[in-house]
Amino acid sequence: MNCSEIRKYIYPFLDGELDSQPSQMVKEHILICPLCKLEFEQEKKVDSLIKNNIPMENASYEVKEEILKRIGGVEKKRTGLFVLPVLRPALIGISIAVLTFIFFSSLNKPFPVYSEAIREHIQFLQGKISPDFSSIKPLEVHNWLLHKLDFKVMTPDLSSQGVELKGASLCSLKDKTTAYMMYNKGGHDLSVFMFDAKELKFPRAKNITVNSKVFHLYKEKGYNSVLWVDEGIACVFVSDLNEAELIHLASL
Repeated sequence: MNCSEIRKYIYPFLDGELDSQPSQMVKEHILICPLCKLEFEQEKKVDSLIKNNIPMENASYEVKEEILKRIGGVEKKRTGLFVLPVLRPALIGISIAVLTFIFFSSLNKPFPVYSEAIREHIQFLQGKISPDFSSIKPLEVHNWLLHKLDFKVMTPDLSSQGVELKGASLCSLKDKTTAYMMYNKGGHDLSVFMFDAKELKFPRAKNITVNSKVFHLYKEKGYNSVLWVDEGIACVFVSDLNEAELIHLASL
């Protein structure tokens, strides 16, 4: 089975509904495919949270309406690594409680830009995102982005470090139009994001100062991210490269 077919079996596999042969095929696939293993682990954690930790609550009609709207929006956009394509009947009530908790918690917390950037990077790795403008020349990519954005953006030239530019696209981080540049270094994909960070509050992360520049470090789902702000413009590097190498590239 390929990755697309395997993901159709993740829910029944978690629920113990598969026969022995397809169940064994799922087990073997997730052992050799890091992306499917990551999605399986995410689903497993959510299942555990739903079944063991979330109390049942009666939500008001207005809250239920808002949650259902959000579920519908997620289903249409399908932008995240984890979505809810099907709410299994036995878990609908508990799922409403989980989403209610997430909904109210999100009202008072800054959205995690690190997680958003890592999510976009994973979608790029999965082939769900491709460059809108393909070029290995930083100047060409820079000029293309200038016509798409209303803030100053630069395209890092990392060729001296063996990093090849692949192209650029546009995405959204923290509800801000964002320049998204794709690179590759020796088989390791590198995503570079830039967006207007004025008046935005970032979640806390580990900090390190290099050449008088403060970098905010964060790791999630096996990927490192490095963020810094320069003249009101935020830049985020995301890759599976080790933290030291990523900081070195970001500091150039």
